Amino acid sequence: MSAANYPFWRVVPNDRPGQFVLPVMPPATAGPDGAPHVMGGVALAAAIDAMELDSELPLLWANIQFLSPTTHAEEMHVRCEQRGGGQSVAQYGAAIELNGRQTHRVSAALGAREPAEQHIFAAMPDMPSPEESTPYEIEGRAPGGLIDQIEYRVAREDNEAGLHAIWTRSRAGFAIDVGWVAIVSDFFLGAHPRSRGGSSLDATLRFVQGADAGWMLSVTQLAAFDRGVVHGSARHFSQDGKLLAISSQTGVLPRIPLMEG
Repeated sequence: MSAANYPFWRVVPNDRPGQFVLPVMPPATAGPDGAPHVMGGVALAAAIDAMELDSELPLLWANIQFLSPTTHAEEMHVRCEQRGGGQSVAQYGAAIELNGRQTHRVSAALGAREPAEQHIFAAMPDMPSPEESTPYEIEGRAPGGLIDQIEYRVAREDNEAGLHAIWTRSRAGFAIDVGWVAIVSDFFLGAHPRSRGGSSLDATLRFVQGADAGWMLSVTQLAAFDRGVVHGSARHFSQDGKLLAISSQTGVLPRIPLMEG
């Protein structure tokens, strides 16, 4: 097991305005040894990084569609542009490409209206602390990949209710910024035995605020299995109870569900 000491979702500027490159290193990938692919959450984090760099504004929300495979990617290209907006908020779009083929499409809004008073309505539910929760290991991972970058502890799992609460923490001590939350939010399909091993169609992240390095609680509530897909949403909290973000996703269920337990 090895943890990256650099933010592996950060992009670097290309030689043209609005264009960036994500050098794909093992920590950005998931899947079995010999067939790594870029995790969808990493692609979303890279697109957010590109749009924040291009606009010089913080993310409000982003939606990503997963269009085609990213197996064996060495670098991915992100093209982004402002598509509308006003004085406070910019509406953005981005496309991610691999070898000239579009793999992801992103829509987003960035900015802030100031001055503004914060009021958080969503409260963190009563859950066991990280120390009281059950350590969890994900099997079938390639050494040094994304799974190795994160420590997991299950706080609650109620498969009948479609409820799953898990604590996660960066093994390298990364802060819980918008990119990190985007990455962790993509573990949505791991919230139920029937959805594990499925494939995501899209992901939406609504970002409220970041937090210092430490544990983050993700509380996923599945809404429905229907027509071979799963719909659901999650709320993400810092260990001291602050709401960090809200995410949602639709994913295709695997034809043969993984065995429970």
